[in-house]
Amino acid sequence: MTHVDALSRSPLNIFCISFDNILPTLKSAQDNDNEVKAIKELLRISAYEDYCDRNGILHKFVEGKELVVVPDSMQTEIIRNAHEKGHTGVKYTEKHLQDYYYIPKLRQKVEKIISNCVHCILINQKRGKKEGRLHPLQKEDTPLHTYHIDHLGPLENHSKVDSKVGIQKAVFGSPFQIISDRGTAFTSGDFADYCAKKKIKHHAITTGLPRANGQIERINQTIISVLSKLSIENPNMWYKFTNELQQTINSTYQRSIDTTPFELLFGTKMNTGGLDKLKEMVEAEFQANIEAQREELRKHAKQQIFKIQVENRKTYNLRRREPKPYRV
Repeated sequence: MTHVDALSRSPLNIFCISFDNILPTLKSAQDNDNEVKAIKELLRISAYEDYCDRNGILHKFVEGKELVVVPDSMQTEIIRNAHEKGHTGVKYTEKHLQDYYYIPKLRQKVEKIISNCVHCILINQKRGKKEGRLHPLQKEDTPLHTYHIDHLGPLENHSKVDSKVGIQKAVFGSPFQIISDRGTAFTSGDFADYCAKKKIKHHAITTGLPRANGQIERINQTIISVLSKLSIENPNMWYKFTNELQQTINSTYQRSIDTTPFELLFGTKMNTGGLDKLKEMVEAEFQANIEAQREELRKHAKQQIFKIQVENRKTYNLRRREPKPYRV
C-alpha cells in the first residue's frame, strides 16, 4: 500500500523538518516587526518577562518550553501550513504549534483559519439533519392506478428509442399516473401532450436517483438476465421470448404482495402449462436478487461498523498514551 504509506508516518518528524527550514524566514520577519524589535532592544539592557534572544531569533518560555515568537505577518502562514499537513482539526493543529511556536490567542486564530479552509469545507459532511425529506408515493386501492415505466436495453439489433415508442395504447386503458425517469422519451413534448390528453399525471423521478423507481429497476435486472440466457445461441432473437417471460413473471409469487400479480388482479391462478422451466429461471433470478440485496446491506452495515470503530478509537486514544515497555 505504498500510496498510503505516508499516513502511517509520524507527523512530528515531518513537522520538525518544516520547522528547521522556516527559521531563516522567521528571523527575517522578526527583523521587520516593530514589536519584536522593541523586545530585542529591551533584552540587550536587562531581562524582560520570559523572552530571550537565541542567535538573533526571539524566543519565549511557556510552560517549560522555549518557543519561537511568530510575528503578526507570519502567523497565518504558520498556522495554515501546520493545518494543511493533514487538514487536521483545531485541537490537533494547536497541539503541534504549541510545541514550537508562540502565537498569542492561538486557539482563536486556528479556529478562524480552519473554518475558512476550502478543502475541509468541501470534504467534510454536514453534521446534523441532512436536507431533503422522504416522500413515499401513496398506494391506491384501485388496480392499475399507477404505472412504473422504463426503457430496457440496448439489446441486440435494437433501434434507438424515441417518445413515440413510449406512447402506446395500453391493453387495460390508461392509468391515473405514471412514474418514470427523466429520459428524453418521457420528457418530450409528445409524451406530455399524450398524458394531458389522457388525463394522466406524470411523475419524473430525480436525476441520478434510480431507487426512486426501484420496483422497475429490480424487475429489469431479472428480464435482462433471463432474456440473455434464453437467447444465448442467437442473441438477435431475444424478442421471441418476451411474451412467455411476461406471462411467467405475472404468474410468479412476489414477496412484496404475498401472491402473484395475476392472482392479485384477476382473483384466479394462471394456467402456465409448458412454462415450468422458464418459471424456475425467473424464481431463481428473484432469489438471486434477494440475496444480492441482502449482501449489499451486509456490506453497508460492515462499513458503518468499521467507520464507528475508527471514530471511537480516535476519540478514546486522545485521552490515552502508549503503554510503557519494560525490559525483563
